[in-house]
Amino acid sequence: MGRALVAELVKRGAHIIALTSSSSVIFDINDNKTIEVLIWQLGKESELRDRLQAVDVLIVNHGVNVLGARDSESVYKSYEINTFSVFRWMDLFLETVTESQHIGTKEIWVNTSEAEVNPAFSPLYELSKRAIGDLVTLRRLDAPCKIRKLILGPFKSDLNPYGVMSASFVAWAIATLAQLGFRDIIVTINPITFIAYPIKEFWRSLYFRMFSRCKP
Repeated sequence: MGRALVAELVKRGAHIIALTSSSSVIFDINDNKTIEVLIWQLGKESELRDRLQAVDVLIVNHGVNVLGARDSESVYKSYEINTFSVFRWMDLFLETVTESQHIGTKEIWVNTSEAEVNPAFSPLYELSKRAIGDLVTLRRLDAPCKIRKLILGPFKSDLNPYGVMSASFVAWAIATLAQLGFRDIIVTINPITFIAYPIKEFWRSLYFRMFSRCKP
């Protein structure tokens, strides 16, 4: 999905800085265009804090699926990658929103997956994705800039080789819906998600508003 989004956004004129934790990932872009690639390490996200200053849109897309595993190592791995690392990236980027013009220009897009409301037949994937989904909902209440959620159905990827949608189509749909102004971007073949997610998001957001408060 990361590579598909890079290709789609380049077509739309975006200047891309690719973030990857793998030194072997190759980003193939047509028309001889080159992109900047930064390699980061889990738990050391803060090393790129200064580089985020010049970024307008941070897209957080990384994740892991341990499938049916339920041992302690898989629990820690799932939450560290799918939940806590994503939240650290969000916090780092929000620290760069320091001027009034940033409110309208800076955004965060987080791929939380439709596992927020539907089974993915991988319990730890569901639990960790639902956790970051709720944390994004919570953080939205006080965020100084727009935070979009990408609620994606099954597409072909390393995490899901059996996905029925192509990554290129999903990337096109994400970019199109973002340009149309959608804050919650749902791309799936499952009609239940279009009903269940908005209901879930409304009640979670209301609950968080009623029983939590911003630190003075």
